[in-house]
Amino acid sequence: MGVLKPLLAVLVAAGLAVFASASVRADSRTNKINQNTLGLLASDMQWLQQAITIAAAVQHDQGMRVLPIIGSGTLQAVSDLATLDSVHAALLPLDTLTYAQAQGLLTGLDGKITYVARLQPVTWALVTTHSVDTLTALAGKRIATGPTGSMGFVAGELLFNAYDLPFARVPRQNGDALAVLTQGAADAALVDAAVLRSARLDGKRYKVLPLALPGQLTSTYSPIMLGNAEAPSLIAKNADVETVAAPLAVVVFTRPGAKSEDARLKAFASALFRNAALLKINSNIAADIPGWTRHRAALDALKQLAATAAAESELQQGDGQ
Repeated sequence: MGVLKPLLAVLVAAGLAVFASASVRADSRTNKINQNTLGLLASDMQWLQQAITIAAAVQHDQGMRVLPIIGSGTLQAVSDLATLDSVHAALLPLDTLTYAQAQGLLTGLDGKITYVARLQPVTWALVTTHSVDTLTALAGKRIATGPTGSMGFVAGELLFNAYDLPFARVPRQNGDALAVLTQGAADAALVDAAVLRSARLDGKRYKVLPLALPGQLTSTYSPIMLGNAEAPSLIAKNADVETVAAPLAVVVFTRPGAKSEDARLKAFASALFRNAALLKINSNIAADIPGWTRHRAALDALKQLAATAAAESELQQGDGQ
């Protein structure tokens, strides 16, 4: 019996050591999985499919995983990005940041909100009846832009304030905004032009009203032309209507001293740039956005990819000789 006790103690100690070693390995594996996982917030429901497309494009690229998250509006997305640990990046139109800054909602966040990649432009279209000839004719009228905090709400507040155009906001967005227009509950609808491709509107009754770029918003919007391809039921073939657009971007919040966060964002940015063709958008996602700062991890990823491409090109030239 005296011999069994020391032997039992040795066996227990050995078992505990094995268990501890297994726990350390499990913790290490869990940490690695979490480090390579990024929460991507679709700030508006219409961009959820794009978040899913991005997730599929980068999936398992060097162990990277992206988890799409449904947001609650573009203004709320700014807050979520800065406060929620599970939100590492967001699909956000940059006019939202202009509005948030003007409203003092970015106080204390100067320089901390940056971008990783530039996606497609969000193009705005003001749809109204043929009886409205000019923008000033809508002064004091009902314009459907969107619920408070939505992308349409932001664009409406920025643009119509810049035009010095008072209006009664109808809290309906995009397809719902067009619906209230056709029902007579609104006099105009400011919508994402993407919804006009499939909209069934009577071109004899409705039209897209031109929107000039306001001088005070040149760092937020850019001029763009809408044609029949974008609004087949409202714009005649070979005709164009001037309007404005803001870039949609992958936006991130810079947390001070977060080296692990930089590593996650660099892995994500590298995977995103490498697989850009899978996104099927007509835009160079590595292009700069004037007036905005690209996150340092994304800059590092671009430099590394450029160096790799240059080395491969040099190697191919050497093989050719």
